[in-house]
Amino acid sequence: MSQTPVNPANVPQKAKVERDRIPMSLPQQKLAVPEIPGYHSHWMRGTPSRIGQALRAGYEFVEEGEVEVIGHGVADIKSGNTDMGTRISVSAGQTLGADGQEERLYLMKIKKEWWEADQKALEDRNEQIAATLRGGQVSAGANGDSSNRYIPDVHLKGVAELFTRKTRR
Repeated sequence: MSQTPVNPANVPQKAKVERDRIPMSLPQQKLAVPEIPGYHSHWMRGTPSRIGQALRAGYEFVEEGEVEVIGHGVADIKSGNTDMGTRISVSAGQTLGADGQEERLYLMKIKKEWWEADQKALEDRNEQIAATLRGGQVSAGANGDSSNRYIPDVHLKGVAELFTRKTRR
């Protein structure tokens, strides 16, 4: 038996990759996206000020083809993206912006090491506040004198058990 010769002028067909089937009876996160290696992804409200803030912080837009978004409607079955361009976005619902346009959420990504550094800075700041509360060191106010403040021992013991730093697993 001989195989039928393949015409080199014809474009070879791409193998179809089947999508994972998601039963309708199971709950699903509508904004869940696969992890992008080396990046932390986050949905940003599509207002100019929020997008500008994200860009200044080092975030980049996630482009079509980088991830597959769970589809929300009839028109977005292929990629899950509802944006006419290449940036991944979805409708934020019925909310209308100041200009009367429907608000969108844009998927953005930041380098994982930058995100981890930002999280560390946030944890350190929160720990400063928690240490202040645990130690009963409340702001001294305008005159800078907190020596005449009374804080009951019972309060200090109760607060000391609160705001303890979580250990990472």
